[in-house]
Amino acid sequence: MDHPSYLADVLIFLLAAVVAVPLFRRLGLAAVLGYIGAGAVIGPHAFGLVERIDSARALAEFGVVFLLFTVGLELPLDRLRALGGGKFALGLLQVLLTMAVFSGAGIAFGLPPQAAVVVAAALALSSTAMVLQLLAERGELTSQAGRSAFAVLLVQDIAVGPLLVITLVLGGAPEAVAEALFWSVLKALAAVIGILAVGRWVVRPIYGPLSEGGQIETFTALTLLIVLATGLATELAGLSMAFGAFLAGMLLADTRHRHQVAAVIQPFRGLLLGLFFMTVGMAIDAGGVVSRAGALAAIVVGLLIVKTAVAAAIGAALGMPRGRAIYVGLLLAGSGEFGFVLLGAAVGRSLLDSPDAQLLGMAITLSMAATPLLAFAGRRALPDIAQESGERVEAAGPHSDHVVVAGFGRAGRECAAQLREAGRLPVGIDIHADNITAGRRLGFEVFHGDAARPEVLEAAGVENASAVIVAFNDPRRAVTIVGQLRYIFPRLRIVARAHDEHWAEELRRVGADTVAVEMQGVADKLAGSIDDAEPEPNAG
Repeated sequence: MDHPSYLADVLIFLLAAVVAVPLFRRLGLAAVLGYIGAGAVIGPHAFGLVERIDSARALAEFGVVFLLFTVGLELPLDRLRALGGGKFALGLLQVLLTMAVFSGAGIAFGLPPQAAVVVAAALALSSTAMVLQLLAERGELTSQAGRSAFAVLLVQDIAVGPLLVITLVLGGAPEAVAEALFWSVLKALAAVIGILAVGRWVVRPIYGPLSEGGQIETFTALTLLIVLATGLATELAGLSMAFGAFLAGMLLADTRHRHQVAAVIQPFRGLLLGLFFMTVGMAIDAGGVVSRAGALAAIVVGLLIVKTAVAAAIGAALGMPRGRAIYVGLLLAGSGEFGFVLLGAAVGRSLLDSPDAQLLGMAITLSMAATPLLAFAGRRALPDIAQESGERVEAAGPHSDHVVVAGFGRAGRECAAQLREAGRLPVGIDIHADNITAGRRLGFEVFHGDAARPEVLEAAGVENASAVIVAFNDPRRAVTIVGQLRYIFPRLRIVARAHDEHWAEELRRVGADTVAVEMQGVADKLAGSIDDAEPEPNAG
């Protein structure tokens, strides 16, 4: 392996992202466009700073896997059922009707029927990574439109396996299609049932012991193992790796470990997903676009119009408000990453010529790049969509004016009890299973997670809290968390616990507004200090 060369590629990727993403955000555009633009500049068809696009794409696909895993973490089975059958019907009809329209168009333009079906399947699928990232950036994942788009994408991910089987069989004996599909569906069902069973009776119990003592490295390794193992299992069963990761996320969604799992997976997801969008940009060949501009423009424009119209029409027919139906259609208008897989299989089975596959691949890439612009245009043209973004799957909204207790040991539980007696709502954070169990037995809401992780703090609603009590027994840990809280939330009221004056002075230096020295009665002072007047922002 040429280590210096690979290191240079990594540095170029990082530099391009650091420059392009903030620039696009400053222009009011989605970060996804920044990644795509950066990839187009550094790719082999522009300045050629990075030429190994295939190796980068293989790694970048894990970004989509981790994205679906984190989405699954937000959707336990009961909440998935709450999406309703209508949204999944929208997904099934979108795939079938879009394929029917594109198949007819392909045959009309001279493609053999088998090739037309494969091309239609490749174009009908949308980009899970692109759409979900856009929805996440806009806070729309749990809006009505976001839920509808997600249901369609989930159906499409499930359909990848059968569509790939159809592609492979069409290159052989057509009469074998029914038998191949039967075995494909059977394997997929066996894989899903096996994953759900193993996850419920094997994986979930393992997390408990590993959370003892805050074994973060082992906890992270177990999480990565589960994501990749379930992804591999579903891929071997003919489904996508991303769908397997989604199942793994759902298995952990209603456990006490959910927020800590999300925190440890976030760095992997963010970096690899950014790399995925950069590989999309790297595939854009400006010279090829110019040389075949007419054909490309016709395919891309037709693709975007047809997919938007089909999805919007189905949504409206199923009772969706017109504006929301159009917005969902715009989100799903582009094609997706699985289209490349189907086109590659079609070329391998001699269903499609390589030049035609390259043209269609370029059209898929350009349609993916157009998705953020279509979503932006949809939000501008359909103002009701912005109001819908506040509609959540859960009836209850996040906590507000509560008190977060970071560290739910003896002192933390005493503080929480006194806060509850005073009519305050305490919400705990701890990484030790015994502290979490003890707190929940007393009727407190306690999150499992590392309070030093911003994602865990966000899950506990720190930005909407009236104060945070840092009640850890470890001085170094308490100082670290107080400093981080003060940096991220400069106006937040922070109350901390100390064993002695030396420790107390260090806590004040990094940003604690009030410090209770344990000999002075930690529970009374910590809980009582919440009622003090709101201080000025601590500059320290």
